[in-house]
Amino acid sequence: MRLTDLDHILLAALNRDGRASHAALAVEARCHESTVRRRIAHLRTAGALFFVLDVDERLLGDPSGTAIWMSVQPLRLAAAGAALAGHPEVAYAAATTGQTNLLAHVLCSDDESLYAYLSDRIGTLLGVDTVETAPIIRTLKRDGAVARNHSPGTGERR
Repeated sequence: MRLTDLDHILLAALNRDGRASHAALAVEARCHESTVRRRIAHLRTAGALFFVLDVDERLLGDPSGTAIWMSVQPLRLAAAGAALAGHPEVAYAAATTGQTNLLAHVLCSDDESLYAYLSDRIGTLLGVDTVETAPIIRTLKRDGAVARNHSPGTGERR
């Protein structure tokens, strides 16, 4: 889908404040609130806009975060990634390139839970050849996507 100038204005505003109301977005975009509501609905339906909930891990009992890199046989990558994404311990999963091709950020309550997760869950994924883990000891930046610069006038008309 091609984004319109209005879409770029709305997305920039939501990037600054993901909780902005339709009314506030309409003021910023200088259009009617119903136009904003319809455009947001269209972007969501098209899959161009979705909302991600980021919860402070301390509210979940302060589980330990761990980055896990895996090398998976290419034939098994899609299935391993889909299985991994279904694990409740997984906060984030992505296919990558390089020495490893599957990445996950997992939340486990303690070292024993992480060990059990690695041996009982990761260990049963077909095609996983190697696993490297890195406990996250301090988070320096957590959320807030970096906005790309956009010059109005490069999209479609409203």
